[in-house]
Amino acid sequence: MNEQRSAQGDTRLAALNAVKLFGSLMVTWGIALGVRLMLPRYLGPQGFGAMNFADAFVSTLFILTSFGIDTYIRKEVSVRYSHASEFFGGVTALRLLTGLVLFGATQAFLVLAHRPPETWALVHLFAVSALLATISQSLASLLHARGTVNELSVLNIAAKVVWGVGTVLVVVLHQPLWMLGLPWVASEGLKLVVSARLARKHLALRWVIDVKNTRLALVGSLPMFVNLAAHTIYNKLDVSILALVAGEEEVGWYGAASLIAGLALMVTPMIGWVLMPLFARARARSDEEYSLVMRRSLELVLAIAFPTSLFMALGAKEWVVLLYGAAYAPAATSLKVLSSIFVLTYVAILSANALILTGRAWAQAFISIGGLIANPLFNWLFIGPSMRWFGVGGAGIGAAISQLGTEVVVTIAMTALVGRRAFDRRSLSVIGRTLVVCAVVSALDYWLLERVHPALRLSVDAAVYVLLVVGTGAVKIRELLAFVRTARATQTEPDAPLNVSPVVP
Repeated sequence: MNEQRSAQGDTRLAALNAVKLFGSLMVTWGIALGVRLMLPRYLGPQGFGAMNFADAFVSTLFILTSFGIDTYIRKEVSVRYSHASEFFGGVTALRLLTGLVLFGATQAFLVLAHRPPETWALVHLFAVSALLATISQSLASLLHARGTVNELSVLNIAAKVVWGVGTVLVVVLHQPLWMLGLPWVASEGLKLVVSARLARKHLALRWVIDVKNTRLALVGSLPMFVNLAAHTIYNKLDVSILALVAGEEEVGWYGAASLIAGLALMVTPMIGWVLMPLFARARARSDEEYSLVMRRSLELVLAIAFPTSLFMALGAKEWVVLLYGAAYAPAATSLKVLSSIFVLTYVAILSANALILTGRAWAQAFISIGGLIANPLFNWLFIGPSMRWFGVGGAGIGAAISQLGTEVVVTIAMTALVGRRAFDRRSLSVIGRTLVVCAVVSALDYWLLERVHPALRLSVDAAVYVLLVVGTGAVKIRELLAFVRTARATQTEPDAPLNVSPVVP
């Protein structure tokens, strides 16, 4: 009876914390979205390209300081709070040493690549903020593991306000481009200082160096580190390649397209918060139930992903010009290509979580390494020819095609490993019908393109899409709603603590 009450208490606490974190996430998303959508218009393609290069290059390089330790924290510290002090100080010291080496490598690259001095300052400020963010994120993971998120939720909002206000001031006061890095440093510095105090308060965290336990933590985190590093690098590599071969204006256009396309992935954290626990509980009861839940979850996710990608592509030119102005019109075709990626990405996220749940983390890591090999190869094959074929904006189109090709490779490999757990005859039928509907709506959109106003055209497209997916049975609304109700009800069932963590590839 006591164990049952404890499990019920854990479940209620997890649900309450999820609500708090989600509320915090919504606020920070809103601030970030508003500021990020403002920047391209005010900076212009050249300035936004320089900022996008600095961000992508630093993200690519400084992911090496993550060590994949956050997943280890969520798995191990959740059941033994005192363990945090046994490895966290050593991991932090190693991160600082690694960061010093990476700062030197960054400067060497900037010199060899003949980047302007203004870019040097911006890149180094972004690098400082990336290192601070890596440490503060791990401190946040400690607080998640402890189950204390009230203060953390407020801190996330406060830090995002600092960043947003600082960025707006830099733009409005027409300060030099490199100063855009200062709000990032201030925001991440605030998070680090306050998170450290909270970790000491709630976990009695001591900053000591324990070589043995640090080594054990790093070894336990290795598959997650390999996967995270490989995936981050191949997702950011295209921007660095574009900057070297095509110039900052092309980077600006491509960055604008990527920013809009990235909106399609804003709900991905909810997959980890809601579906991952659902998978784990279903698997604990029976393999058959787990497979069924996996398939129906895939249908639910695709019911959202397909129309999001389709209408992002159909209205690509309108979205770009509306948000950024006519100067970014060359980004429209890149956006059309990038929008098709996210159906694959959602499938890959579900498959990745399934692989983690079934103890195949290294398999997932090796697939990401395959993506890291494929991505630069695709960029080499497509960027040059696309520049010749498409002219202005062509380099971004080639980079987008490269990202699409990489995602196809990764998603096929992951779903092949998951196998029949992910798809049955019904799932394949739903996907086939939805693809046919997308093709019909795309043909209708092409016919309407020069005949009606864009707003009316997209409205007609949307109405036809809904009628067709419901009429053909590609989306079964009653069954999806019933599944959502079942998933919500399952969240309240008492269960033992889960030693799994959601992973977004």
